[in-house]
Amino acid sequence: MAIKGKSKPRSRRVVTPGPRPSYTPVKKPLLARRGFRIGLLAFVVAASIGGILYGLARERTQDRERALAERERTAAITFQGKVQGAIASAGQPAPPDGFTAFPALTTDVDGLQKGTVKPQTVRTDANAARKAAKGAWQAMDVIDVLSITSNKGFDAAFVNYFFNAKEKMQDGLKLYEHAALLLERAAAATGDERTELLESAGGILDVAADLMNGGYSDFIQVQQEAGIFQPSLPSVPAGS
Repeated sequence: MAIKGKSKPRSRRVVTPGPRPSYTPVKKPLLARRGFRIGLLAFVVAASIGGILYGLARERTQDRERALAERERTAAITFQGKVQGAIASAGQPAPPDGFTAFPALTTDVDGLQKGTVKPQTVRTDANAARKAAKGAWQAMDVIDVLSITSNKGFDAAFVNYFFNAKEKMQDGLKLYEHAALLLERAAAATGDERTELLESAGGILDVAADLMNGGYSDFIQVQQEAGIFQPSLPSVPAGS
């Protein structure tokens, strides 16, 4: 009986298992995410509230600006009426922002120097101008600028126009009164005395005109700042 030889056992192959399938969840769209929706809603609410608050603040600011503008107009109209009433007998506006006061005085100074105007005419004109100038500066003096402008919320520049207009025109009118008095005396004088009086009156009239025009310019500025200015047209001689 044959003896079978021992055979080597076969080696068992080891099979490496493949990767296990993994589950990858599908991402939700951005708008479908709860956290995003909550954040977006909070942003929209905050933006809406901010817009409402901004609108209310802007409306309050506009209301304050309208109220301030109305107070400025009221003050300017009050001041305008008082000033125009005070200087009505002193002369007339010289557009765009000047004022011609007591033109007869300048004419009489020149005419008396040249002998083309009679002394009696000069005396009459000067007397009338002196009284009118005095009445005008006294009327300006009682204009209470402080009560018109105080505690109204006006800025300093706007208020300064009120005070400057009053003070300059009032000082100018006082000088017109003094020049008219010198002219009256010149009409009664002769020779060198008349010449000296006329020179003094003429110099004072120049300063008075500068003050009057400067004050009237500030008066116009008050009206422009308040939005009530209406330019007056220059007078046109008949037959032009």
